[in-house]
Amino acid sequence: MKSAGGYSMRALAIVSILLLASITPIIANAEENNLNFQYLGAPLPDNPEEAPLTYAFSPSVRSAFARVSDLSQYSVSELESTNEWVVVSDNPLGKPVDVLENVWIVEIDYESAIETLAQWQKDGYIETAYPLIEKDMRPKWTPNDSLFSEQWHLQNTGQTNGGVSGEDVNITGAWNNYRGSGVVIGIVDDGLDWEHADLDNYYADNLDYDFCGNDGDPTPSYNDAHGTAAAGVAAAAGNNSIGVSGAAPLASLAGLQLISCSTTDVRESNALSHERQSIDIYSNSWGPSDNGNTVEAPGPLMTAAFEENIEIGRGGLGNIITWAAGNGLDDNDNSNYDGYANSRHTIAVTAVTHRGVQSWYAEPGANILVAAPSDGDGEGITTTDNEGNGGYRNGDYTDDFGGTSSATPLVSGVIALLLDANENLTYRDIQHILVQSSRKNDASDSSWSANGAGHEVSHKYGYGVVDASAAVDLAVNWNHVDEEISFLSGNLDMNDIEIPDNSNTVISDSVTVSESIKVEHVEVIVDISHNYRGDLEIILTSPQGTENILSEKHSDGGNNWNNWMFTSVHNWDEDSAGDWTISVQDKGNGDAGTFHDWELNIYGTELNPDRDGDNLTNVNETEIHGTDPDDIDTDDDQVNDGLEILVYGTDPLSIDTDGDGLDDGREIFVNGTNPLVSDTDGDGITDGQEVILFFTDPLTPDPDADLDSFYWFQDCNDSDPNIYPGAPELLNSIDDNCDGQWDEGFNSSDTDFDGLTDFGEFHFFKTNLTLKDTDGDMLSDGDEVLVYQSNPLVFDNDSDLDGYYWFQDCNDSNDQINPDMVELLDGIDNNCSGEIDEDFIGLDRDSDGLPDLDEFNSFYTDPLDNDTDDDGLTDGDEIFNTSTNPLIPDLDEDGDGFRWFEECDDANPEIFPGAIEIWNGIDEDCNELIDDNINRYDYLIAPSNPEFTINSSSEELNLSIQFDLSESVKQLIGLEYIWKRNGAIISEDEVLREEIIDCTKNYTGFNAVLCAQNGTVGPYSITVTAVDDNQGEVNFSWNITYFIWHPPEPVIEQKDDDSSSGSSGIGDLEMGTIASIIAGVVVIALLLILLWVRQGRPEVTIPNQPPPTQGYQYQNPQQYSNVPSAPVLPDFKKK
Repeated sequence: MKSAGGYSMRALAIVSILLLASITPIIANAEENNLNFQYLGAPLPDNPEEAPLTYAFSPSVRSAFARVSDLSQYSVSELESTNEWVVVSDNPLGKPVDVLENVWIVEIDYESAIETLAQWQKDGYIETAYPLIEKDMRPKWTPNDSLFSEQWHLQNTGQTNGGVSGEDVNITGAWNNYRGSGVVIGIVDDGLDWEHADLDNYYADNLDYDFCGNDGDPTPSYNDAHGTAAAGVAAAAGNNSIGVSGAAPLASLAGLQLISCSTTDVRESNALSHERQSIDIYSNSWGPSDNGNTVEAPGPLMTAAFEENIEIGRGGLGNIITWAAGNGLDDNDNSNYDGYANSRHTIAVTAVTHRGVQSWYAEPGANILVAAPSDGDGEGITTTDNEGNGGYRNGDYTDDFGGTSSATPLVSGVIALLLDANENLTYRDIQHILVQSSRKNDASDSSWSANGAGHEVSHKYGYGVVDASAAVDLAVNWNHVDEEISFLSGNLDMNDIEIPDNSNTVISDSVTVSESIKVEHVEVIVDISHNYRGDLEIILTSPQGTENILSEKHSDGGNNWNNWMFTSVHNWDEDSAGDWTISVQDKGNGDAGTFHDWELNIYGTELNPDRDGDNLTNVNETEIHGTDPDDIDTDDDQVNDGLEILVYGTDPLSIDTDGDGLDDGREIFVNGTNPLVSDTDGDGITDGQEVILFFTDPLTPDPDADLDSFYWFQDCNDSDPNIYPGAPELLNSIDDNCDGQWDEGFNSSDTDFDGLTDFGEFHFFKTNLTLKDTDGDMLSDGDEVLVYQSNPLVFDNDSDLDGYYWFQDCNDSNDQINPDMVELLDGIDNNCSGEIDEDFIGLDRDSDGLPDLDEFNSFYTDPLDNDTDDDGLTDGDEIFNTSTNPLIPDLDEDGDGFRWFEECDDANPEIFPGAIEIWNGIDEDCNELIDDNINRYDYLIAPSNPEFTINSSSEELNLSIQFDLSESVKQLIGLEYIWKRNGAIISEDEVLREEIIDCTKNYTGFNAVLCAQNGTVGPYSITVTAVDDNQGEVNFSWNITYFIWHPPEPVIEQKDDDSSSGSSGIGDLEMGTIASIIAGVVVIALLLILLWVRQGRPEVTIPNQPPPTQGYQYQNPQQYSNVPSAPVLPDFKKK
């Protein structure tokens, strides 16, 4: 019998386990919530000095890096599925990307990626990194409206039910002259049925590509007809007696299949940069989800592809990229939450119905440039479908295409007409033309307002419905817009100001722009922390008072605006100068936020009343002065027009106001003369003559100081009357006759007949021109100069008395060196031939394969001894064959028959090429492979009994395998163990131990499965795999049969519940908490009762079990004849 104290201890243990089990989920949840990826990986630093490469990219690319490198936005499953990361580094890493310098794609396993990248960033090896997440892009959803067989979007005569005549793109007039000939439209979508009879007429099959299948065939799958329908809207062949016509019926199409598979930053950038010199327009009817809760933008590589498209695409004119604004209006989505559609490099297109009003799905947004007809009010768009039974309909056409997916290729087709009319239009020219030519639709809608430049613009419709005829008329004679300039504010720190929850308080900040830019695009990058970003209203107000609604209150429970870039086109042609104000307000309950910082970028052209900057207004230059308002210096005299008129009083239309031969600018800024007086110094010579002809000072009168009848500027020396033009020339180093030469006439005379001219002897050699041998060494001055190149002023001798003058002898201090000596192998030119040791070229006197010259000069070996170091290897063999030092003996230190350079360990005689490999973690045969070609099972000491039965109710299970290896060898080879039961991992220890099973406890896992049985269970296969560091493994298996015994269950008597409730002292406790406490008390009480009842029962004695090696045979098989066989268990180590 067990003592009562034993039961009390058991009761205490059970109660403790219950309490711990009740709080474990809370602790686990807290730990999970505290997992914060913000401090892991390599996010872009806030300090530009820590990431100079990344901050040198454009603001768009840089903000994209900041956004995608923040790992807190990704789920664990997304990161676990990623093995490619994009890093910025000036160190070559992995595979370079095409669109950005110093950006690489590296492959790193998830288990080590975050920690590795963080360490790389800490060490300064990389600047930032982000995971290359696979994303599922989808075509813009097409509403399921009623069918209609006519293309009312091209010519609306009111033929549809409730349609309004004229609510179309006004294209038929433009077709009279332009139909898109020569223009290529790339349809970036889920494929394109390029063999369709209505699409193949002008199809560019040399430009298409399938980025999912990585081949040149973008044919879609059976039901993927989205791209085919979009292609028909843009450029189905017209006037071919079949089917439909696209907006540009003569344009070429190129299918770029992208979204029929998941996309990555790399795949998207490759698609949008594909054949950018040949494809003019990229039409995109796809993007992130329009569910109102998705905020997603292109990655850095896609953003860079956009930038390269507009910078170098189409030969520098820039590719035109159209993008569907989105179909999420019914989910309160906004096109500005789509970073693809809100890029300033794309044209965002929204949709209107056949009545000219906003389609029920068409998203608004400050980034939307134009609208185009599509479905949404019972009438769809008729266009091409996949041929045959695939696609939207059974047949080759569908009449229920729509959404912004249809509006976008319609605009793409209209743009093709503009390029047909004027092939030199830039991508910005196209945007300007659309702004100026689009038609105001739904004129009574309250969203319309005039911006500071007088343009009518709408948050719903942009600048209105595209008007093809009006746009083409502008395009024909369009002058290019000026070069784009920008204002970039840089980071504007908000000092982490709090945004109060659901408050009338508006957090605002302003930045003053001094530059006067004629605005096109405005970008606003914000960094705001908020747990429910849909509560925030964000508005940017321009100096002219135009409000740009960037974000509206909507049902978006996502976290934060993390370096998000909003854009707006609502300030088109406004003057940027003045204060730009951002305001942020929380309009929802329950969530406060923090405004960290923001950034303002303005793009456009110069807007200045004085275009040439000469301080004369453009009007005054044109109407009063007659000068060129675009040329700061109309007469090109180096004085700007404003200075000439306002300061100097000179004529801005005359290069030389006083006619003295000097430009006004030269007189003012160089000579200091009066540009209004021709002879400033009054000496009778004009300023031009003095400067240009006589090179005199026009500010000083010119005299004749020596009275030789020549002005100082005519006389080469106005202080000496003997020097003047025409005076006799003397040999005195003076130009006596002012002819620009001195001592002329003496360069051919030779008074002493020494072969040197008098001029040369006087000026150059300083010899006596009347004495033939000036130094008296029996060599004439001429011979010394012209023949021996010796000094005619210094006596020449033979210092070493070897019969040769110093200039004939190469060493006049050594009588053993002269032209008659025999050459020796000593590194000296003994015979003064100009060569050293030349007589030994080609000799190998010791026949060791090394020339004597090389042995003496390079290898320092003995040229007369073929084995200088006496190690049995000739000097030549050591140099050319063994690559050893011929001056140092090469030995076999361990005496195994191999020299040190022939084996991998010359200190161990058991290690050499051809040695027998054993299992010890060492390369004995020097083949650079460890423990190769060995049978590891030879070392296994197998257990004697692989099959037995265990009484798990009273016996522990202990299993292990042994190897004929020392412990040091086991450590060296890194032996590890993996235990599996029925294929599921159960342990990684060297010994498998399983404790005695008490089925009165609440087990989980395998014990729970065993306790669900009674009697003999199994057998179960238990396999151990021993694995070493070199991936060698040994497996051994046991078949274990378990015997499980359950004692009879005690009978617990029911007791009446006479407790009363209703205490008024409960106070503020929650009812759920009270219920939990009562339930816990009841459970503990029941357990104590159970223990008390069991205390009064006789102890059940379990029969003795045979040892595991004998197997246990229970004596009542009929009692357990219906027990099922052992189930296949799951791997309890997997999550």
